[in-house]
This record gives sequence, C-alpha cells and structure tokens, in this order.
Amino acid sequence: MKMGCAAMGSVLVGNPTLTLCGRMQCKTLSPLTSRSMNQVRHFIQSLWHAALHAPGLGVVLRAMRNYILHQSANQAGSLAFSSVLAMFPLLILLSASAGYLGKPGDAADLVSRVVGYAPQMVRDVMQPVIQQVIAQRNQALLAVGFLVTLWTASSGMQAIRSALNRAYGIERGMPFWKARIKVTLFTVVVGAGILLAFSSVVVMPYVWLVLAENLGAGKETLWLRHSVRYGSAFLVLVLLYALMYAWLPDVRARLLTVLPGAVVGAALWVGAAATLSYTLRTAGNLALIYGSFAGVVATLVFLYISATTLIFGAEINGVLRAAAAQRRVPLE
Repeated sequence: MKMGCAAMGSVLVGNPTLTLCGRMQCKTLSPLTSRSMNQVRHFIQSLWHAALHAPGLGVVLRAMRNYILHQSANQAGSLAFSSVLAMFPLLILLSASAGYLGKPGDAADLVSRVVGYAPQMVRDVMQPVIQQVIAQRNQALLAVGFLVTLWTASSGMQAIRSALNRAYGIERGMPFWKARIKVTLFTVVVGAGILLAFSSVVVMPYVWLVLAENLGAGKETLWLRHSVRYGSAFLVLVLLYALMYAWLPDVRARLLTVLPGAVVGAALWVGAAATLSYTLRTAGNLALIYGSFAGVVATLVFLYISATTLIFGAEINGVLRAAAAQRRVPLE
C-alpha cells in the first residue's frame, strides 16, 4: 500500500482518472462520475438561486432567513409573555365595564361563555374573581384595572414596535417618551380590533346556534360555519395587522404597501387558531406530559405562534421594502 496508489485526491499522469485512497483500498472515480457530481452541485445551486429570485417563493424564503437572523423568535416569546400579563386584567376590566352598561347578571353570563373556552384550571381561578368584580361595581378597581391593563398592553405593543423596526432594518427610532405615547394611544385602537377578532372566533358559534334553530342550518353546512367564523376573523386581522405595520414602526409606510405582509400574517393566524382548536380537543394527550397544565401550555403555544405570525408578516414587508429601495437606486 506504500506505492499502490497516489495521495488522496491526486490525478494520475497518463490516466485521467480521479483516485481516492482509503485506509485499506483505493477507489478511482472516472471523469464521468466527477463531472456528474459537479453537475448535481451546480443544479442545486441554480435551483436555490432561482427559488430566491422567484416572485412569491423568493420573498418567503428571504423573510424566513431574516426572521432567523433578526432573532425574532425571542421577540415572539416576549410578546407571548406580555399577552399573558394583559389577558386576565383585560378580562376583569371588560367584565366590570359590562356590569355598568347592563344588568350584572347579563354581564356575568356573557363573561362565563367567553371564559368557558379557557382551560378548567383557569376557569376555576378566574370565575370567582370576575363574579366578585361584577357584583361590587368598584369604581376604584375599574380605574386601577384600566391603568394596569393599558400599561401592560402598551408594553407588549412596545415589544411589537421593536420587532417591526428590526424587521424593517431600523436601528435607532424615536425617543422613548414619544414611542411610549405612540404605543399607548395605538393600544386602544388595537384592543378594539383584538376584541372584534376574538369575538368572531368565539361568539360566532352562538350566532350559528341561533341560525340552526331558526333556519335549519345543521351539520351538513359545517364548512359554511367554519368559513364564516374564521373568514370574519381573517378580514379583521388583515386590517389590524396592516394598521400595526403602517403606523407602529418608526418609518412612514402606506397602508397598501403593507397589505402583503398583513394578508400572510392573518392567514397564518387563522391556521394557528384552527390548529389550537384541534389541539384543545385532543388535550388528553398533552396531559400525559404536562398534567393539569396541558391547557395552559396549549394556550401559551398558541400565543407564541400568534406573535410569530405578526412578526413574520413584518418580515415579508421588510423584504418587499428592501427590494423596492434597490429598484429606486440609480445604476452607476
């Protein structure tokens, strides 16, 4: 074996074959095999280059790459945590406000239906507190709850603003106090949109029940029920996402220019909502691992995925914005 073969990767003179030496024997690759390997490698590179420059697929691939480079997964976790902090104070605030608008019993019944979609452990904790708030009609608690909820929700909106700035390539934005006022005012608008989207997903089954009793809509039109339920949520979310993409970042953007990311983000959210419904129906499997926290874990995962859809839609707009900027730059 000392003189039996050339060094690894050497080309023998007079015999144009590629010789590869292992520990026990030498393998010779013919020029045809070497050429085939180069052709395969060149084909893969060409395919990847073509995918990056495809009108639709290229935007998605570049957005996925930027999502990883911008460490947006950490931002999504921060948004999910802020949502958890704001969720229950907001629910108490809404139930207390409903008590002033109508009969306390009606408010408690409405809140019970909404909380009925939460896991059993969450219902056991929240239901007594909600009933107590509605019964007491404490104005001080209402004011404190509003301030706490507004501050917590605006902190989450500030995290969204930072994530959107990163997606748009903005390194330094406006001063802190201006940004805080901006996100606080916008929180009120976004809160109304979130309530509309949430009600379209949660309240629509009760609307469909009334239609089924009066119009005879049954199981054979199940697809129509889901279409109306998630379709209305999709339209509301497209508008909500577009408003956030256009107004929250520290850069001016027209509403029409951010619609592509809003459509993608809203579509991903609707898919995540449908996945959550399936997950909660099969929560018994999660209970084998997480026990009584299975529903809580599923909710946290859903909130994380929801934040991911929001940030990914911004990455879509960031890629389109960068491409438009390159087209505007004159060639030298």
